Amino acid sequence: MLPRDFFDVDDDLVRLDDIQMDMYEDKDNVVVEFKVAGFPKDKVEISIEDGRLLVKGNLSKEEEDNKDRKYYRKEIKKMSFSKSIDIPVSVTADKAKATFNDGILRVVLPKSEEAKPKKISVQVEK
Repeated sequence: MLPRDFFDVDDDLVRLDDIQMDMYEDKDNVVVEFKVAGFPKDKVEISIEDGRLLVKGNLSKEEEDNKDRKYYRKEIKKMSFSKSIDIPVSVTADKAKATFNDGILRVVLPKSEEAKPKKISVQVEK
């Protein structure tokens, strides 16, 4: 039998190394969605550099300076994450948009013109 506190994390910082994400493309965009529940939008940073999308989050629970407080359980800790992924096609980074709704961060990266599909018409030779 394991001791009662076997799974407790003693560190002040909890690293979230496996943030769940979906990445897909449509005709005009590459879309990346991250599950970042619990992180307010002002605690998340997004950048694009050298064909990579980097998303970072840092959250800390402000500790009240109350020495009379005795915790029976303390599970809310500082948390952070960092996720870097290759963007599979050329995008126009300065037109990227991000929205945040119900714990899902959605980053829309417009494809550059050379990455968009093009129709080629077939000419009939006579």
